[in-house]
Amino acid sequence: MPASDTPAPVAPAPVDTERVRRSVQGLGLRYFIDDEGDVGIPWRLVTIHVIFQDTRAIQLRGVWHRIAETENLPHLRELVEDWNVTRIGPKAYLTIDDAGVVRLHGEATYPLRAGMTDQQLSDFIFTSCRLIIALMRQAEERFPDPLSGGLEP
Repeated sequence: MPASDTPAPVAPAPVDTERVRRSVQGLGLRYFIDDEGDVGIPWRLVTIHVIFQDTRAIQLRGVWHRIAETENLPHLRELVEDWNVTRIGPKAYLTIDDAGVVRLHGEATYPLRAGMTDQQLSDFIFTSCRLIIALMRQAEERFPDPLSGGLEP
């Protein structure tokens, strides 16, 4: 292709909920807008939320739909430690509420200071979703639920 026919590179631009929504739509993913105005991407056993950290960063956070009790905590900690030691992302962590309910989370973060091109945004969303789903698949393999099938959307 002659140099004059080469499309000019698209400059990074600020990222907002509308750009995220268009990107998710362009990827063919189902989504919803939650009560706080964030985009949520539902999968069978994980819901991934797109959350902004002011204008500093965008995060994709997934929460495994399965709930564990504190007696499973040592095994879940082992899973999280193994995941974080052997992979560069997404970050895996656990939360425990006052009732003793344990939740597994996966989180990917991208700095927004320079903005993102549409391709960067789509790539970040697609890759982060797939990596968070991989974490949840590993959890499903280690802690199978006899009442559920696979993790495919």
